[in-house]
Amino acid sequence: MADVVIVGGGIVGLSVAWSLARRGVGVTVLERSQVGDGASNASAGMLAPLAEANRPGPFLELGLASLRLYPSFIDSLRDATDMNAECATPGLLRVAVNQEESEEFCTPAWQKAVGLTVEYLTGDEVRRLEPALSPSIVAAALSPEEKQYDPRDLVRMLALACASRGVRIVECCQALGFETANGHVTGVRTATDIIPCGQLVIAGGAWADQMTRWLGATLPVYPVRGQILALRCLPSPVRHVVYAHAGYLVPRVDGEVLVGATAEHEAGYDTRPTAGGMAQLLNAAIGLVPALASAPFDRVWAGLRPGCRDSLPILGPLPGYDNVQLAAGHFRNGVLLAPITGEILADVLTGAAPHALLPAFAATRFAS
Repeated sequence: MADVVIVGGGIVGLSVAWSLARRGVGVTVLERSQVGDGASNASAGMLAPLAEANRPGPFLELGLASLRLYPSFIDSLRDATDMNAECATPGLLRVAVNQEESEEFCTPAWQKAVGLTVEYLTGDEVRRLEPALSPSIVAAALSPEEKQYDPRDLVRMLALACASRGVRIVECCQALGFETANGHVTGVRTATDIIPCGQLVIAGGAWADQMTRWLGATLPVYPVRGQILALRCLPSPVRHVVYAHAGYLVPRVDGEVLVGATAEHEAGYDTRPTAGGMAQLLNAAIGLVPALASAPFDRVWAGLRPGCRDSLPILGPLPGYDNVQLAAGHFRNGVLLAPITGEILADVLTGAAPHALLPAFAATRFAS
């Protein structure tokens, strides 16, 4: 019997597995498809807590804590696999096209108090840094410590690192239900077997609510379709990640420029890209960098992000069960929050002192 069974083999589930394996815990990961095939591989891989939080609070603190873990997180994966994940960009530019956006992105006093380097630029200054940017951009905030990794590299490294520490990863193995007794989950039902477990972690992304319903619980987690397209540009017209209200651009070393992303809350589990989504993304890309109008179209895809009613992740125990933990509702921040989620859940599962931020993300906040 595995000490811990994790249902979900995306970057969040694998990060929990890696943190546990490094502490000597036996882990089995069950993945319905192949590792990373859900929201993880569909992501652009941005580590941008200032852009995602927009204000101080527990979510910003969680994102900053995870960003600070990334150097040691990458080092640990590199040591275990002899692979590396490279930051392809020198930082992130949050750009504004009017005074209202400038006040939101480029002047908040709280940004200066979080410990990250932020440089505020006028429109002329940002175009000297990135000459291809549109003349409509009036200001920008440059954040060199906010990075971008290719999530496909991170997932591969995590899977190999976990395997090197004895984690059992079972792909194409969909959880179909749970065996329970007296508030305790004793096993995970699959099409061919019942896999016994001592502790269970539900890290099923957009399917997390379906899984907790098998236990008589309801989570406010639901799928949000995110469409992304890639243009082919060598050399890239931008070096930085460019983040705006209308969308973002992520240059990659292989010559792709990613354009993202839609946030479709009513699409359900439909992962088909749409004409409207593509039009929205292309308009955003050309609005930010007019030269992209002549860039060859490369590919398009969509993933299902695990949205949550209050836009915060859900971490820690599932009320009513003594051996079920949740790592759910990360929305579009699974890559950013993977290291801190792994550490927080590993602390809980090994009996270490709980992380100070854990209460802000507990499932009990939805009790009313």
